[in-house]
Amino acid sequence: MTLAGARNLDLKLPPIEIPVDDRAMTREAILRTLKRSEFLSTERSAWGALKNTPAMAMDWDYSMVALHHAGRTFGCGDFGALQMGRILSSHLVKFGEVGYHFGIDCTGHIFEGRDLRLKGSSVLHYNSKVIGIVLLEDLTTPNEVGDLVDEAKDFMAVWGYKTQSEAPSRQVEALNALLDVIQSFFTIEVLGGHREFPKQIDEGKVCPGNGGLELARKIRTERALRAPD
Repeated sequence: MTLAGARNLDLKLPPIEIPVDDRAMTREAILRTLKRSEFLSTERSAWGALKNTPAMAMDWDYSMVALHHAGRTFGCGDFGALQMGRILSSHLVKFGEVGYHFGIDCTGHIFEGRDLRLKGSSVLHYNSKVIGIVLLEDLTTPNEVGDLVDEAKDFMAVWGYKTQSEAPSRQVEALNALLDVIQSFFTIEVLGGHREFPKQIDEGKVCPGNGGLELARKIRTERALRAPD
């Protein structure tokens, strides 16, 4: 909360205190800054997110970023808005809203996910002060998991299907642009792939795939950030 004082023009009146919602203004400033970048960006209201979000815990003073991939049934061929809609549908039952604060598709299009004023739902038991960013594809490497999905990919590879395990350069550039904006508003100290955060289970043990994990480590080194403890 910021208090703005009116000028006292020798009228012997006390300054008028005007409350300003700093968090709403910061969110708007972040979105405006993204729109001025070279990358397309879409606010949550424009891709079909919930208009009225359920009551959720608030969060702020972010110090960490968690990098995710969308999952092993996602790929670069789909439209980003449709992918965000798929994520919303899968997250509604578990979280009541999309769990990530931002999504980036393979073309570098940045999507606002959960309102930044609300605590995310992207890292099990570890969401406080964490901004969740999801790359909208599968970044596992061939046979990384060794399950039926990998077997299906091996079968499809015989017919020319290529596994995408490295984020496209345009997407990486957009991710760095988003991080630049985030770091201009918050003091980020930690950046990690989802599975680098403590006590992750199930999908958290795989996400963001070996490709995503390599990217997280590279960006962390470039930005002189710490790994999750």
